[in-house]
Amino acid sequence: MLCKKCNREGTLVIRKVFFFCDACFIANIIHKFRACIGKNTKFTNDNKSLICLSGDISSTVLLDLVMNGINLNTHKKLRISPVFLHVTGILSTDDSVCNLIMDQCKKYNVDLISMNISSMITEYKDYYEADSSVKNNNFRLPTINNLVNKISPSAEKDFSSRIKQKVFYKVAKDLECNSIFTSETNTKLSAKLLSNIVMGRGSQIENDIGFADCRDKDVKLFRPMRDITDEELNHYVRIRHLSSVDKSVSEINLQSLIANFISDLEINSPATISTICKTADKISSADDNSGKPCQICQNNLKTKVDKLTATDATAFSKVVSSGEYQASLLTEDIESVTKMEVFPHIFEELCYSCSKNYYEFKTNIGLH
Repeated sequence: MLCKKCNREGTLVIRKVFFFCDACFIANIIHKFRACIGKNTKFTNDNKSLICLSGDISSTVLLDLVMNGINLNTHKKLRISPVFLHVTGILSTDDSVCNLIMDQCKKYNVDLISMNISSMITEYKDYYEADSSVKNNNFRLPTINNLVNKISPSAEKDFSSRIKQKVFYKVAKDLECNSIFTSETNTKLSAKLLSNIVMGRGSQIENDIGFADCRDKDVKLFRPMRDITDEELNHYVRIRHLSSVDKSVSEINLQSLIANFISDLEINSPATISTICKTADKISSADDNSGKPCQICQNNLKTKVDKLTATDATAFSKVVSSGEYQASLLTEDIESVTKMEVFPHIFEELCYSCSKNYYEFKTNIGLH
């Protein structure tokens, strides 16, 4: 088969349909990366940007694409001042991963900031320990090691990702960066979209899946690789002779099951993946962005609900099924049921999903 760009002999096939030669394929990936940045008005040039590296294949490609864009001598040059960050210790620390990223940065002659999240735990003492009798409750974070085997794997995964993103923002502000780049691909974001819906974060899809996360007023988080699939990453790394770490770990949680489903879908029905991810661009929250943010994820809280919601129904069902209710409760305002211990601090300090996580901490770790 012939390359769809130059009509020379194709060396690889994408989505079982499109044939490319190596040179045209690399040019196409670089174009996707630049176009994703260029067509979004929320990104402005001449920014100091924090580039978040994890050592996996998507991180490796992000580093290569950023440096390729910066080193261009044309008007298409990527005009940012990059700062490279690697955060360890979310669930475990692997020195080999950190060493690989350091070697990658040396190859491009750039410096790397590497830190363990445990060293920043004191920065987040305002998590997950609340006294309901005190206004403006603060939530205190247990040590990361205390999370393991104390809450459900799905809640642990969700909580860890939120803390890691908090670290990104904290470091970006400390280093006076205007933006953050992460290496999430089309495939990963498709899985994240479905996970968000299942975990009760449907209202956060716009910020969690879209190109730009604008919840923080000072620093914007961008996903410049959201139009690139995992299938394309594998070809890119092979052609460019790049090294990465296989960080795939056998996990039993909701997010991993959805990720496996998406991976199988990418193999058998690859066109579906882009369709799933593009859904995020068509979904936006109807809430007023000036509302109070969740203490953990910074998503806008719903302060006024005019009709019965799924949250109210879930809370009511849980109270009734537990047997800890009175007949008079059935005639009371459903909102009073929602604000019971089933969902602590919901819509006051926490969103629905973070409130569920807090409930697990409170039950299993002994928070007050």
